[in-house]
This record gives sequence, C-alpha cells and structure tokens, in this order.
Amino acid sequence: KADKADKAKRAESPSATSTHRRSAAAARASKTNESEPSAPSVAELADASTTSRQPSVKTTDQNDDLPASGSAAQQATPGLSAQSASVTPLAVESTGPAESLTEPASISTSRSSVVAVPAKPTASATLATPAAPSPAPQSPFLKFLASIFWPNRTASVVTPTAAAKGQDVDGSTGDAMANAATTPPGTDVVIEAESMAVSPWRNGRSYSDGAASDGTALLLSKNSSASTQVSLPEFTSLVIRAKGDQFFGAPNMTVSVDGKRISTISVSSTEWTDYTIAVAAPAGEYTVSIAFTNDFYWRKWGDRNLRLDAVTVVAAAVIEPPPPPPPPPPPPVEPPSTGTPDFFQAADWLWKPIVSNPELAENSATWVSYLSEPDAARVANLYRYAVQLVSKTEITSSTPRYDVALSKPWGSDPFGNLTVPIPVGTSVPRGSDGQIAILDPTTGTAFGIWQARYDSVNDTWSGSWGGVSTLDGDGIDESGGATATGLARYAGVVTAAEFSAAVEANTGINHALVFSTDIAGPDFVGPAVNSDGQNSAGVAVPIPEGYRVQLDPSIDVDAIPGITDGEKVIAKTLQTYGAYAVDQGGARMAFSFELVDDATPRTPGAVWTDAGFAWDYYGMDNIPWSQLRVIASPDGGTAI
Repeated sequence: KADKADKAKRAESPSATSTHRRSAAAARASKTNESEPSAPSVAELADASTTSRQPSVKTTDQNDDLPASGSAAQQATPGLSAQSASVTPLAVESTGPAESLTEPASISTSRSSVVAVPAKPTASATLATPAAPSPAPQSPFLKFLASIFWPNRTASVVTPTAAAKGQDVDGSTGDAMANAATTPPGTDVVIEAESMAVSPWRNGRSYSDGAASDGTALLLSKNSSASTQVSLPEFTSLVIRAKGDQFFGAPNMTVSVDGKRISTISVSSTEWTDYTIAVAAPAGEYTVSIAFTNDFYWRKWGDRNLRLDAVTVVAAAVIEPPPPPPPPPPPPVEPPSTGTPDFFQAADWLWKPIVSNPELAENSATWVSYLSEPDAARVANLYRYAVQLVSKTEITSSTPRYDVALSKPWGSDPFGNLTVPIPVGTSVPRGSDGQIAILDPTTGTAFGIWQARYDSVNDTWSGSWGGVSTLDGDGIDESGGATATGLARYAGVVTAAEFSAAVEANTGINHALVFSTDIAGPDFVGPAVNSDGQNSAGVAVPIPEGYRVQLDPSIDVDAIPGITDGEKVIAKTLQTYGAYAVDQGGARMAFSFELVDDATPRTPGAVWTDAGFAWDYYGMDNIPWSQLRVIASPDGGTAI
C-alpha cells in the first residue's frame, strides 16, 4: 500500500521531478562553463609561437624528425644542376577554404603511385601499385585516450600500410621503380604524394580530397618528410602541387633530390597550387623528398599543416635534329698560329699573352686555395656542356638562315632583324645550357644562342636568350649576352682543330681559355660587363667573374709524371694566356670545349680521347692547380 501511495504521489507531481533534473543539468553546465578556457589574445598566441613547451600548446623545432640532408649549395658534380633555381606558384581554380581544411579520418592507397605524362601527346605510361589493406578499427582504449586529449576532435587511428612504410603493398620494393625505368625520354613523370613513404610514418596520412588530382592527397600534420625512390628520364624541373593549413604563418616545404636541398618554399595558399622548381639532371635513379619543417598547433584554436597532392617531374624536351652529314675529313695538323686571328681581332684580352711578372690580385692566394682544393673537380666539358661552334668557313651562300625566336623576357630581341645562318645537321649539346656559337662572314656578326632548340617538323630554330657581337670587334656582346659575363660565346672555347695542332706540336693554343666555377660571386671585373655568380660553394671570399688565372710559367709541364697530352696542351696554354672565370657552374673549374661530330654519351670524340681525355667531364688532375695565380684587373663592378 505504501508503494502504491508513493507512485501516486509522484504521478501527481511530475513537474517537481522535471524541475529537479533541470536544476542538476544547469549546475553541471555552470560548472563546465566555469572551466572552459576563453579565446587567447594575440599576445598570448605570439608568446606561444616562440615557446618550446607550454600547456595545451605543441611547438616543434624545424629539424625534428627530419632526415639528414646535404648542403644547400650545389655539389661540385656535373649531374645535378640548379643554376637558375626558381619557385613559381601557378594560379589554380579555387575550391573554397572549407574544403582545404577537411581532414577525413580514413586512409586510402589503392591508386597509381607513379604516372608518366608525355611531353608530347604520342606517349604515356601509368605505373600502378596494388590496393592497400583497410585501416585497422579503432580500439575502445584508443578512443578513450583520444576523448581525453582531443575532446573536440573525432578520434581516429590510422594504421600504416606497407606503402606508407616505404615498400609496395605486396611486400616488394622494385616494381614501381622497374616500371618507371621504362619511361621514355621526354615523358613527364607524376608521383602521387600519398604513395610516398612518410618518416616518421605516424606524422602523415592520406585522405580524400575531391580537388586533388585523383581524389586523394597526403597530409603531413607534424614535422616529417615524404620521399620516394624512382628512375627518371632527363629532367629540367619539379612541380609540387601543394597547399597549407595556415596558423600563425604558412607551412614551410623543403624539397630535396638525393639528399641535396634544392628549395625551401613557404606554402601560403590554402588552395591547390603548383610550385615550380628549376633543377636539371640526367636520366637515372633519384630519391625525391619533401619535408614539412615548421609545425605549430594550439588545441582548439588552430593547426599548421602541409598538404601534398602530386610531384610532377618535367622531362627535358627530346630534340630530334636531322641526320648529320658525313663527318668531315680530319683537320690538317699545323702548329698554332701566332699571326693575326680571323675573328675578334680587337680582343686583346683574348689574344695577348700575359706579361712577365704581372701584378697579382689582392685575394689571389685565397682564391687559388679554393680553386685547388683536393676534393674539388676541375674538368673538361666535352659533350653535355660543350659548345657547338660554327666557323666562318662553314657558312656559304647556300647555308639556311633562320629568324631565331628568343623566349626569355629580358629585354628587346638581341638579334633584331638579323637572321642566323645555321648549317643543316647542326646538333645541340645535350646539357641544359644547349650552347651554339656562330661566326657569320656575310653580315660580319658573331652570334651566341643559349638553350638552342631545333624543331625538325617546322624547320625552325629558337632559344632562351642570345648575344650579338661584331666579328672583328673586341669579343664582347653588343646586344644581349650569350654568357653571364657578356663575353662572346665563341671566345675562349677550345676548338678541335687548334687542340689537335697543339698536341702534334707539343705546345699550348694561342688564346686564353674560359671556365665556369662554383665560387663565382655577383661582382665582376673587366673584360666582363656582368655576372651571374651566386657563390654556390659558399666560400668566404667569392671570386668576381672576369678575373684571369695563370699557371706558374716556370713549371716544366713535360716533366710532370702521368700527365696526358691533352693536359699538357691546357697547362701550357694556362702558362702563356691563362683563363677567365666567365660563368657560374657546378664544378670548381669547368673549361669550355667544342662539341665534335663524333661525340656520343659514351665517348666525347676521337680528337679528345686520343689525347687522353677519355670521357665527358674528364678531370685534369695531373695539372698542378695549386700553382695557379690570379692576375689583377683594373676595373669592375657589381651585377644588378
């Protein structure tokens, strides 16, 4: 009876029970509101951004969890070149900021890891990896931990797939690389970011993004790097498609190839944007890495992240010149001439021997110590970075003449209304410089073309830039500039004919040489009128372009043990005429030679190999480089 009475009493007073429940809920809400933190001020955020450890704040050092990388300076090797490295963000269609900040908890790797995109619409290749297993379900314990540390975020646990750990899902590591090795020259290669191995793997994951190239992208949420090893054709640049979650600054993206840091970019766009980095290298196997280096996170208020869609390796254009004509007969063997030259007759800097006991530059000893460092490379550019020369005798009335279009927006067209005579079958050196120099007796003009290209379909020639000088002048370009210093491209190059004659006569050749160097600085001295020096070697005192070096003339070159015939020619020329620093380069000293008709990737040509220069970039190690000296120059300036 008592129970029935109690139930009846409660039924008669439902509002009392409801009121009691609302009061309890209000009390809990009041307690929660009392403990809820208020939004931080700008000053608090600024303090947090510079503090290594604070409650509820995560900051990381830029070097945390990053693999060791090489020096930012270009190494003294001729393969990888970043002479004109640049970063160019390209405009893309906006997809809205909300989409860019989406972070789905799922992971998907069932997609192509490497895609070859042809530079021409006639070739393509797609390299696929097997589908990755589904992520492991979240355990109750991990969900519980997530609810404590991230109460306002959906807890998610991403199980690393085999691909995320740096191997194929089926356990193999060579399938994608073997397929990439079949990519034909001239075909771009696309590496999907989510196929790259993340280190540490916990700091990154793939996620769905409708605006990504195939609907999936890679999120680097903490300091980490994504890398992959792949065989590539010869290439000229990398295009990174990326965007960033902005929080008190943009995420920094560091791009490396084979451990050499080539660029660091601030990814300030919240939409997918293409960042282009100019870096040239021959075909081969490379490790491409992208690192996120400046993570910053404040719980509830913001998180700085780096998002990656794809890496496009832009292949070098394949130039198909017409079949070369039959090789000409070997040049006659004659001693070097000491008479008047037949071009650049007013170029005293080129043709006159160095006087006895010349005045030396103030920093001569310092620069010689750099130039002669034992581990530095001093090479002969015989093939990839040789210069294609067209002499006066090769130009006739029947030689085709071309209106050469120059693509760089560096001023008015240096060639103006002049047409350039280029014989049929003229080949372009395979390196990124693609240099051609032509002496035109018809117009009395010397032409130089940088990054020359021939279109065999339309029978047209073009280039990136060029220079024009008077054929009988001082050897300095009067319009444009085919070299960084403004010196004519034909001047100072070792020709096959004069080299053969010097070998036969056991002498040097009768003019000064030219070389590029990685210690060139932005200053210049005469005869140079400009400079592109960037001191890529990072020495304390870079050498201005235009300085002339000389080998001690008292040395008995013929008595040097093991010296080759070719090294004798260069050494004796350096004793009499010296050599000028005229360009920024990847080696400590790289001397310019003529590209000969029988040169191939395997051999630079008989005229060089017969004298002991067995391959391209041949190291002339038997020349006593420590016995150089730098001649003083009376005038100069600084490149603007």
